Amino acid sequence: MTADADDDIAIREQIRHILIHDWDPHNAERTEAAHHTYDGYISPLADLIRSGADVDAIVAFLKERETESMCFPALGTRHLTGVAKKLTALRSST
Repeated sequence: MTADADDDIAIREQIRHILIHDWDPHNAERTEAAHHTYDGYISPLADLIRSGADVDAIVAFLKERETESMCFPALGTRHLTGVAKKLTALRSST
Protein backbone atom coordinates (compact mmCIF):
# COMPACT_ATOMS: atom_id res chain seq x y z
CA MET A 1 0.00 0.00 0.00
CA THR A 2 1.28 3.49 -0.81
CA ALA A 3 1.62 6.37 1.61
CA ASP A 4 -1.23 8.16 -0.21
CA ALA A 5 -3.50 5.13 0.25
CA ASP A 6 -2.57 4.95 3.94
CA ASP A 7 -3.31 8.67 4.30
CA ASP A 8 -6.67 8.20 2.58
CA ILE A 9 -7.62 5.37 4.95
CA ALA A 10 -6.52 7.44 7.94
CA ILE A 11 -8.51 10.53 6.93
CA ARG A 12 -11.60 8.42 6.25
CA GLU A 13 -11.36 6.83 9.69
CA GLN A 14 -10.97 10.26 11.28
CA ILE A 15 -14.00 11.57 9.40
CA ARG A 16 -16.03 8.51 10.47
CA HIS A 17 -14.98 9.08 14.08
CA ILE A 18 -16.02 12.75 13.99
CA LEU A 19 -19.34 11.94 12.36
CA ILE A 20 -20.15 9.25 14.93
CA HIS A 21 -18.82 10.96 18.05
CA ASP A 22 -19.41 14.64 17.33
CA TRP A 23 -22.24 14.92 14.78
CA ASP A 24 -24.38 11.76 15.11
CA PRO A 25 -27.96 13.00 14.58
CA HIS A 26 -29.23 9.38 14.65
CA ASN A 27 -27.43 8.41 17.89
CA ALA A 28 -25.55 5.70 16.00
CA GLU A 29 -22.71 5.86 18.50
CA ARG A 30 -24.76 3.86 21.00
CA THR A 31 -24.81 0.76 18.78
CA GLU A 32 -21.54 -0.55 17.38
CA ALA A 33 -23.34 -2.16 14.45
CA ALA A 34 -24.52 1.33 13.42
CA HIS A 35 -21.05 2.91 13.38
CA HIS A 36 -21.04 2.85 9.58
CA THR A 37 -24.34 4.73 9.33
CA TYR A 38 -22.71 7.87 7.91
CA ASP A 39 -20.17 6.20 5.63
CA GLY A 40 -21.94 7.55 2.54
CA TYR A 41 -20.89 11.02 3.64
CA ILE A 42 -17.19 10.23 4.09
CA SER A 43 -16.08 10.56 0.45
CA PRO A 44 -17.90 13.85 -0.19
CA LEU A 45 -16.52 15.27 3.05
CA ALA A 46 -12.99 14.10 2.23
CA ASP A 47 -13.33 15.81 -1.16
CA LEU A 48 -14.54 19.01 0.48
CA ILE A 49 -11.68 18.95 2.98
CA ARG A 50 -9.08 18.34 0.27
CA SER A 51 -10.53 21.10 -1.92
CA GLY A 52 -10.02 23.65 0.85
CA ALA A 53 -13.66 24.07 1.83
CA ASP A 54 -14.12 26.34 4.82
CA VAL A 55 -16.16 25.77 7.97
CA ASP A 56 -19.25 27.35 6.39
CA ALA A 57 -19.12 24.94 3.44
CA ILE A 58 -18.83 21.94 5.76
CA VAL A 59 -21.69 23.26 7.92
CA ALA A 60 -23.80 23.66 4.78
CA PHE A 61 -23.04 20.08 3.70
CA LEU A 62 -23.94 18.63 7.10
CA LYS A 63 -27.06 20.79 7.41
CA GLU A 64 -28.19 19.67 3.96
CA ARG A 65 -27.77 16.03 5.02
CA GLU A 66 -29.80 16.65 8.17
CA THR A 67 -32.53 18.53 6.33
CA GLU A 68 -32.92 16.48 3.15
CA SER A 69 -31.73 13.02 4.07
CA MET A 70 -32.66 12.84 7.73
CA CYS A 71 -35.60 15.26 7.95
CA PHE A 72 -34.12 17.32 10.80
CA PRO A 73 -34.82 20.85 9.49
CA ALA A 74 -35.36 22.51 12.87
CA LEU A 75 -31.93 21.82 14.34
CA GLY A 76 -30.35 25.01 12.94
CA THR A 77 -26.60 25.14 12.33
CA ARG A 78 -25.01 26.24 15.61
CA HIS A 79 -24.37 22.63 16.66
CA LEU A 80 -22.53 22.00 13.38
CA THR A 81 -19.79 24.61 13.74
CA GLY A 82 -17.62 22.58 16.13
CA VAL A 83 -18.01 19.48 13.96
CA ALA A 84 -17.04 21.46 10.86
CA LYS A 85 -13.99 22.89 12.62
CA LYS A 86 -12.81 19.41 13.54
CA LEU A 87 -13.33 18.24 9.97
CA THR A 88 -11.49 21.19 8.40
CA ALA A 89 -8.62 20.65 10.86
CA LEU A 90 -8.06 17.29 9.17
CA ARG A 91 -6.80 19.20 6.13
CA SER A 92 -3.41 19.48 7.79
CA SER A 93 -3.15 15.69 7.72
CA THR A 94 -4.02 15.30 4.02
